[in-house]
Amino acid sequence: RWPTSWLLRDTFPLMSMPWESVALYRSLGVPRLARRLPELGSTFGGESKAALPGSRSDDLARYLVEVRRAEWVHWLSIASTPLLFLFNPWWLALAFVVAVTLGNLPFILVLRNNRFRIRRILDKDGGR
Repeated sequence: RWPTSWLLRDTFPLMSMPWESVALYRSLGVPRLARRLPELGSTFGGESKAALPGSRSDDLARYLVEVRRAEWVHWLSIASTPLLFLFNPWWLALAFVVAVTLGNLPFILVLRNNRFRIRRILDKDGGR
């Protein structure tokens, strides 16, 4: 339950890389991947990201905050895995790091794609 004020900008690791674009994510098949992944955002107290909450700029801006929150959750899940080396043999910890990274990466790709698409719409409307 992070304050919305923390999620109004794309800070590291959410910052866009110069090579990232909606076209890149489309060429990687991310829209098709998005249809196959489960949506569990509302399960843990957030909002579902299965559909847009509306088409007005303020609806999209609120949705953008929720997408940023979800992406942060997946990045933090990956970032916490080095702690496993403190309690497990190195080979088991490494296996978990790889599994957690590979498990979160598809969700990060989908969320980044959604964030770029929403920002493009808001930029055209003169929104945030």
